[in-house]
Order: sequence, then structure tokens, then C-alpha cells
Amino acid sequence: MLDPHRTLAELQELRRRTSNELGAQRVAYTPPWHAARAFLNEQLADLPVTAETDPAGNLWVTLPGVSKQELWIGGHLDSVPNGGWLDGCLNVFAGLEVLRRVNTQYAGRPPVTVRLVDWADEFEA
Repeated sequence: MLDPHRTLAELQELRRRTSNELGAQRVAYTPPWHAARAFLNEQLADLPVTAETDPAGNLWVTLPGVSKQELWIGGHLDSVPNGGWLDGCLNVFAGLEVLRRVNTQYAGRPPVTVRLVDWADEFEA
């Protein structure tokens, strides 16, 4: 089952780590953005996934499937200065929860490959 309470708790922890009283401070390539990526990687540690960063800085998390077909879920951890605490990161952490569910449901071998993408520097793209 999907666990929205866990996702909300992770989002609240991300806010605690990367925001201040003015809002989210996860501007791409800054220390808070790197802290957000590190937190995401902590959450991925228990999953049988690979995580690779491409030359543009996008993080590709892959849960290999039986077929070559792929399902992509995307979002972004970066924010504008003083941004909304859920902007973009909600998609990333909801996608993480989907990865967990698919991994459990199919015992680590889903029928299709599932990829979670954290697009880097979404606001400057």
C-alpha cells in the first residue's frame, strides 16, 4: 500500500532541513539543494535501485523491470528563493512512495522499469 503519512513526514523533514521562515531555500546547486538530494538518497538506500546523475545534474533513479518498457515519474527538488515548501518536491517524494509500493508488490521485479527523475535546476531550464 502507498503510505501518504510517510510521504508527508518526509516532506516535513525536507522542509525542516532546507527551509527558513521565508520558505524553501533549495535553489539549485546551493547547500540546501545538496542537502535535499542527500536526504532523498537516504530514503532510497533500502530500495534495490540505481541512482545516477547525468551531465546536466538530473538524478535518475531506476528500479529495473522485467520488460524494456519504462514508466517515468518526475519532479524537482530545487526551488526559487523563498519558494513554496511543496513545489516540485511533492512529485519526487510521491514518486519515491510509488517506487516503494511497486518494489513490494512485485518483490523487486516489476513488469516494467520504473524511473524516478529529479530534474536539476528546473527554474533555470
